[in-house]
Amino acid sequence: MSGINLAALGRALDRSLEAAFDTSLWKDVITDIAAATGSFGANIIPVSNRNPELVIHTDSMAAPLQDYFNGGWHQNEWRLRGLPFLKRDGIVRDQQYTSPEAFEKHAYFKFHVKHGMGSACLIAWSVHPDDPLALALHRGLDPGGYSNEEVAIFIQMRERLMASANIMQRLSTSRVDGMSDAFEMAGIAAIFFDRFGKVTRVTSDAERMLGKELMVANRELKSRKHEETARIRRRMQAVIDEKWLLADPEAPALVEIEREAARSLYLRIQRLGGSLPDFFSESIGVCLIEDAEAKKTARPERFQSLFNLTPKQALILSKLCEGLSLREISETYELSYETARTHLRAIFAKTKTGRQSELIALANKITLAK
Repeated sequence: MSGINLAALGRALDRSLEAAFDTSLWKDVITDIAAATGSFGANIIPVSNRNPELVIHTDSMAAPLQDYFNGGWHQNEWRLRGLPFLKRDGIVRDQQYTSPEAFEKHAYFKFHVKHGMGSACLIAWSVHPDDPLALALHRGLDPGGYSNEEVAIFIQMRERLMASANIMQRLSTSRVDGMSDAFEMAGIAAIFFDRFGKVTRVTSDAERMLGKELMVANRELKSRKHEETARIRRRMQAVIDEKWLLADPEAPALVEIEREAARSLYLRIQRLGGSLPDFFSESIGVCLIEDAEAKKTARPERFQSLFNLTPKQALILSKLCEGLSLREISETYELSYETARTHLRAIFAKTKTGRQSELIALANKITLAK
């Protein structure tokens, strides 16, 4: 018989739909799932791209996961043997790819026992072409693992989780669609990329700038020069990382691409917003391309008269149009970040915009019209 509390599991899965709109709720959701299924704990983790910043887990898994990464088990993951079953069936238990005797003799099992854990069941939640994502349920030391009856319930649970994943993917795509349209309308050259640094979409203005000196090959943004490509990759990785707000002096926001017959292109690689883990976003970063040959200067005085902005607000808007982040503006012009944010909220109100992408699109339309 199953030890699953179906009523409690149903309530947890109801909250998974709410968590599709507020991703901060996922820890609570999987905590409730673990309790309802009688599990020691649960975590959400990419199957092949494992690192501590890309895990959502119950409190009970904090110590085991710290030991997992500190001990290097993420580089020698025993359960990758079950990946073919996971891709085929959407769910896999330890006993499907290893015998209990073989597992119990392995140092990986002893590491689990140290933390009061036994076997596990992995449930494929979303399969990215580069990196499958799994919800891992961990049994305590009770022998036998998860039963066939419990797995049948997990298959139904997976359908509910996939519905949440679909909502999150659609919300992300809609958000990026809006940003992409705004950049197109404003004539801004932009290249979007996902959490693997792979290009997801390119605006028409960016497409026109691509050539032998800057290109997209196999969904990767590259320069003809190895050292420039390395700088692009390093900056993208800095943006993708959970600690993206911390400055990396070796990964400056502006990457120069030298050209033979023209002035350099400058790539400003930025995070789109939000925080990791951000598993379901189509794009989490954007590369804005600045062409020094064709750059049009946004004039603060024009913004000041059109939108009734203060001189400081007009300056902030013009610098945003030039590709500076709000934090860079606050540091350059000796404003506190909170003061800069207050000015930005006032600019939103006066221009009747609600997002920074809308604001920049509007401002650039005015600049181009002039």
